[in-house]
Amino acid sequence: MPSGSIFFISDFMEIGNDITVRQALQRLTKKSLIIRLSQGIYYKPKQRSLLGVVYPTAEQIARAIAKRDKARIIPTGSYALFKLGLSTQIPMNLVFLTDGSARKIIVGKQKITFKKTSPRNLATTHKLTNLIIQGLKELGENNIDINVKQRLTEIIKRSKETEEVANNINSAAVWIKKIALQIIKEIEDEQLA
Repeated sequence: MPSGSIFFISDFMEIGNDITVRQALQRLTKKSLIIRLSQGIYYKPKQRSLLGVVYPTAEQIARAIAKRDKARIIPTGSYALFKLGLSTQIPMNLVFLTDGSARKIIVGKQKITFKKTSPRNLATTHKLTNLIIQGLKELGENNIDINVKQRLTEIIKRSKETEEVANNINSAAVWIKKIALQIIKEIEDEQLA
């Protein structure tokens, strides 16, 4: 595996049984060839000359878990706001909606939570649209002011994904859809002027 790979005990089950694989991974951990991130989750360290070991982000770990479980995930709450650029605070607890198993994983000082959700909430595959939906849900309908709308306008303009957002926003709550479509209309009107 290349440096920077995240892997699991289950990745090696064709080589040997559970106990054998665990013992082998423990030996590699003791030799500092791999790092145990959490129970059953390992990492082949990526080295940088100035920084030393570069650890994976919590989102990279969450995406690796989702890939292993063949599950879909989307960021929610304060992490969606951070990813959108509507918040500068990096949350210590990341919450993802998933169609996989609900669980909590502690990695260092961060907690990754997977919340089981209905397929409707995962219907949209467009990343920016998902972030907009989840970010606005986190803020709440009564907290959407002109500053939030202006920031969303900048984000959608910069992404050059106006049409994709318009096509994918239909699964959102009515009030979110209304805000997003209003912003898109203003962007399109501005481009025509």
